[in-house]
Amino acid sequence: MRTITKADLESRYPTPLICGARIARTGDKYLGPERLGADTCRMLGEEQVGWFVGHMPSFERMIEHIQQVNAAGTGGRWVVVPATRFWAETAHRLWFADAHQSGFSSPATLWHDRLVTFCVPERLRELDQAFRQRTAGVAGIMLLDPTCIVHEARSFSNQGFHVAHDRPQLIANFRSSLAVGRWAPPLIVMSWHRAGAVSTERIVQAYCLEAFHFIEGLGLWSGLMPNKNEKYRALPDAPHHCTLATNKDAQWDIEHDPVSAAVRREQADVVPNLAQPA
Repeated sequence: MRTITKADLESRYPTPLICGARIARTGDKYLGPERLGADTCRMLGEEQVGWFVGHMPSFERMIEHIQQVNAAGTGGRWVVVPATRFWAETAHRLWFADAHQSGFSSPATLWHDRLVTFCVPERLRELDQAFRQRTAGVAGIMLLDPTCIVHEARSFSNQGFHVAHDRPQLIANFRSSLAVGRWAPPLIVMSWHRAGAVSTERIVQAYCLEAFHFIEGLGLWSGLMPNKNEKYRALPDAPHHCTLATNKDAQWDIEHDPVSAAVRREQADVVPNLAQPA
């Protein structure tokens, strides 16, 4: 069956811009580092596997990660989908903080920047039509769903009154429209909740996926990655510190102050609950 070409993948993912610590759904086992490079994104897109990034510390931190991706200035376009208009307006205010202070005003439900496009679910069909006239490939879809509610926003009818905005289906349809053969851009769901606290099986079904890889939100890293051959490299511009430790497993050592004692396990196969301080 037809799928995306190697050249197309490398144009969308010339270098990994997002890295995370993959964990078990229950959060009690560390499964290894995972970076969204060309090979990983081919597998995710062809196997219909998404990322569930749980335990994000704040909505502001989600926006900071996206800003790092945008600042990298390389690769395909990322479509960011705030769960509701409220979160879209919050994202818009954070993204254009200086402009808002000077009285800047623009539509908060759909806007573009260097490498990212923000769009609420209800306007994805409009965005799809615009993308059909562009040649740049989409690298992925990031759903910012702090309270993990979008998968429940299905259409319904009540005494002749019909609500047609089936938000999860709008997202699934948009992702399908971007498919190249059996490959589609990976879907990343970001939430305050840990994966074990929500019905991830229902979320998988709602977005027409087969499975999730679960990523610890406190250890998420975004932006240009360090050279894997370097022992250590300071990353002063990163939202939080991330180094590559060259031990025998060449595993990521991801630090974040509130949980550094829990997540610094360079040699460990199992990390007892990454979300809890040691």
